[in-house]
Amino acid sequence: MTSQPDANQDAYAEERENLDNVIHAIQSRTSSIGSRMPARAGDTRTADAVQQMLQRQVVTLESALRQPYFGRVDYQQLDPLNEAPKTIYIGGNQIPDTNVVSWIAPVARLWYTNENRYTAPYGQIRVRVDLKRFLRVRGQELVELNDIYRRALPEGAPTANAALTAALSGTGAADGHLSTIIETIEADQYENIANVSDQVLIVQGAAGSGKSEIGLHRIAYLLSPFNELPERERPTANTTLFVGPSDSFLEYAADVLPNLGVRDNIQQTTLRAWLAYRHSDNVNIGTRMWRNLLEKGAMTEFDETAEAFKGSMGMADALERHVKNRLDEIRKAFRNLPPLNSTPAGRRLAVSESDIDAALRRVFANNDGGSAPNVKRQQFVDAITDLIWERDGLAVGTRREEVARRRNRIAAEVINPWLETRWPRLDFQQEYVSLLTNPELLSRLSRDSITVEGARKLQASARYAASGEFGDSDIGALTYLDHLLNNTIRPHYRHIVVDEAQDISPIEFRVLHLSSVNNWFTVLGDTVQQITPYRGIRRWRDLERALGRSAIKVQHARTSYRSNQHITRFNNRILRLFDTYIDAPIPYGREGHRVEFHRHASSESMYRNVVSELKRVRSLDDMADAQIAILVRDMYNLRRFKRFCEENGVDEVTPFGPESHHANTILCRIPDAKGLEYDAVIIMGVNEAFASTTFNRKLLYLAATRAKHYLAIHWARKQSPITRAISDRGIRKFNPQ
Repeated sequence: MTSQPDANQDAYAEERENLDNVIHAIQSRTSSIGSRMPARAGDTRTADAVQQMLQRQVVTLESALRQPYFGRVDYQQLDPLNEAPKTIYIGGNQIPDTNVVSWIAPVARLWYTNENRYTAPYGQIRVRVDLKRFLRVRGQELVELNDIYRRALPEGAPTANAALTAALSGTGAADGHLSTIIETIEADQYENIANVSDQVLIVQGAAGSGKSEIGLHRIAYLLSPFNELPERERPTANTTLFVGPSDSFLEYAADVLPNLGVRDNIQQTTLRAWLAYRHSDNVNIGTRMWRNLLEKGAMTEFDETAEAFKGSMGMADALERHVKNRLDEIRKAFRNLPPLNSTPAGRRLAVSESDIDAALRRVFANNDGGSAPNVKRQQFVDAITDLIWERDGLAVGTRREEVARRRNRIAAEVINPWLETRWPRLDFQQEYVSLLTNPELLSRLSRDSITVEGARKLQASARYAASGEFGDSDIGALTYLDHLLNNTIRPHYRHIVVDEAQDISPIEFRVLHLSSVNNWFTVLGDTVQQITPYRGIRRWRDLERALGRSAIKVQHARTSYRSNQHITRFNNRILRLFDTYIDAPIPYGREGHRVEFHRHASSESMYRNVVSELKRVRSLDDMADAQIAILVRDMYNLRRFKRFCEENGVDEVTPFGPESHHANTILCRIPDAKGLEYDAVIIMGVNEAFASTTFNRKLLYLAATRAKHYLAIHWARKQSPITRAISDRGIRKFNPQ
């Protein structure tokens, strides 16, 4: 029921008057705050703190001025009945001295869901909703008024979310960043965002279901003072971690939280970077396995099942038992440790067997640092150093600034050489390699989670690890073993959000779990889109042990909002080639361009036609500002097309990189587009080299699900067996020369 200015003058006049009042209130408050700046106080630190607070208020108000609100709800409170009917407006922020409330406020539930109640500080409030009205405000002007619900709507009147349809039909985000969705949040998305009861919430979402947006909006919801969480349970910006799939995705999503009013910096990182920062020593991670998989479409020299074991909880168990065994060996070795008698710098230092035994008992009774052998070793070294320092009066005549240097010298020159044969410092990389190269031991420690035969298959990657080059299948196990030996990870975070989680292994989730204070996780992913067969999650229930919980909440988001219905149905045909059991994504009812197949006689012809196609795409209805992605399978195909563009003066195509989301047309490998979306996608080089393997089918699915409005598949000469196996019903076919 759309009402434009000339269609419903009374409603429009009422809303225009309210908008004017809200704008005036924002401007007055902004002016009032400005008159109090610069802030003054008794001391500089207090003044600075007040100044920052005032500046934040100004930023929030200026943001609200651009779009004060987007929705209106009229409702009657049922208990008590004598209260007057209420009207509230829903916006990005609560605006003082107006009836505009934040989208996070509990009463906003009336807008996002069909429920007739919400939770207030004093309990459940039952209401009768009379009106929901969408209002589009741009440039302080009301440009659209749409009643999406009236209690007495005539039968058959439209109730679809016109705002969502309009948003999905748009092209080219103004700044190339992921947008906020507070105007268009659907009821199921809102329930996940506002879920404060399930500490481990997993959203299994189809491609384009808004998983990333749910995760980022949930961060803003849980940080906000307007939600119903007690303050003591609410995470802070400093204790919130967002793990994204790539640096490019993090840059793409960088504006969402600030636009939601989260002004404090939240740690946003890739898992690879986060893990590397927690290693006690540098680890050389190569790309040999991934390159092999991408170029050949299969694991070939590496064994998929054996490599996947490295990221399993079975490997975690094996590492824990290995470290326990090493610690037991060390304690046994101390039975024969000789007394320490040394004469450094002309002084005789003596430590008896009883001294050693007493120090050892104190160290192992101390829980600081857990049971990490290297931590215990350092504690023992410190204990013996303390004993020598105090007993032999070495502090006499030593200047304070010299104490640390002299103590370190005693440890390095006297204690460590004496200790080395009985208690060497354990190197986590060497210990890991020793396990990989001992199949019988690894199988025994895993309690047969991997057989001896399976463990022997790991020797292909073990020979690279032995020379210091580990693969990405090793990262989680290495990090966990490093922690077990060195206690490298401490609890800190109160809320951890993991996006594209299907490619993160259980052992890596165990490492994240160790960094959590309260085990509060939002996990976003789609097991269908897992493209690394040697690592990741096959079933979400595998996280129960990794996260230390007997029960986890899995919510399913099946509606694909990203792609038009023709593209979504085509994508489902690809999905059926490698997974016939999962419920296929449901297309959101949005028409658009049909999928296109383009066959070419040669690569040169394909390149020329793809360049020409860019202009044709932009000539289509509403596609002038389209963001277009040309996706290829690997670096070989990317370099060939890039060279063609350079030789033919094609300068509109930008190679993919951290800043390329600003470009109108990008050239990208398919895996690098994970988590991203584009108005138009051209997949190039889907020929016979794109062999019919599970990995290649998933790769094609990943590429095709990036498209919002337009999808075209190009190949030269012979078509890929994957696309040949898909019904071409309803697909537009081109056969250019």
